[in-house]
Amino acid sequence: MNKQLLQRTIILLPALLIFLNIAGCKEEKTPSTFQWQLQSQATSDSIDFKELKHFSENVKVMSGGRLVITPHPGGTITSGPDIYNAVKEGRIEMGNGWPNWWSGQHPAWALMNAGPFDFMNLDSSMMFFLAGEGQQLANELSQPDGIIWRPAWWPGMEFGLLSKTEIRGLDDLHSKKVRIGPGLPSEVLAAAAGAYTLPTVPQEIRPALENGDLDAVEWTTAGGAWNLGLNDISRHAIVPAIWQPSVLADFLINKQAYDKLPPDLKAILETAIKSYTLTTTMKAKIEDFEAFSLFQKDQININRWSTEDLERWRLVSDSVLEEYSSKDPLSKRVIEKKKAFKEIYNNYYEWFGPYDK
Repeated sequence: MNKQLLQRTIILLPALLIFLNIAGCKEEKTPSTFQWQLQSQATSDSIDFKELKHFSENVKVMSGGRLVITPHPGGTITSGPDIYNAVKEGRIEMGNGWPNWWSGQHPAWALMNAGPFDFMNLDSSMMFFLAGEGQQLANELSQPDGIIWRPAWWPGMEFGLLSKTEIRGLDDLHSKKVRIGPGLPSEVLAAAAGAYTLPTVPQEIRPALENGDLDAVEWTTAGGAWNLGLNDISRHAIVPAIWQPSVLADFLINKQAYDKLPPDLKAILETAIKSYTLTTTMKAKIEDFEAFSLFQKDQININRWSTEDLERWRLVSDSVLEEYSSKDPLSKRVIEKKKAFKEIYNNYYEWFGPYDK
């Protein structure tokens, strides 16, 4: 090595060492594995929570253990509407609940879920949120709070109301205390029936029904209601759930946590979410068929809403939606977008719907 080259090497060596040290520090700051906490609203024995476990296992396997998501049943870290705040504040990386539970954050969240006379089939709601404008609208609400929104799964038509004493119609609900989700469902029920509505979380429902703090209970679909084990103390039901005909659950993801993931882990997470959506929706609906059969075999007295009650439901629902539209521009957009999509859907299926009835 000549003298000139040696001098250059001596001059450049300290700079090279500094560069390597900085590069090493940057690499150390990027974690090789990510540990996430996922708080669900679901009970531990529900099908959606069991599938959340499979979802987490799939993410772990596909990522080679680099992304580990631990799901928690309702009430473990937090519960109910606070799930949104927990994701927003970074107390947890993911949440799983129902859009109408976040209505305290913005009134338009109440409209994201299926209100009365909304999408009447879960496939229309799936189209709107997976391929239409629904997901974009939801993220307009969530992203200012640092939250990425994704649809989770579709229970579809909810079951109805379970009660100790027989309910034949809206008049029988007057002054009764009814467990129902917050937002649009409870507002319409309260206005139509003159009932008191309470958004009780699942782990509190049975004790409240047993001690008389509740007269009637709405809890998701036939499968969800059966798994909650209320049939032994609630021998009467009225169906269907007018307030939520095509209900959906959602995922909330802390944006800062999401942005830290490398591209391949983001792709794995998004793919696993879509797999969870399809698998849980289909499995849960099969479970609903089986659960409804069990309600019938258990000789639960099941009533239907009358034509007159349905008209009362519709009039009140229209009035409540008009109030939402008048108060908030984004709520008005959600209502208009849903109505427009429903019209296209209905027009198509007038020609290509079932022909055997």
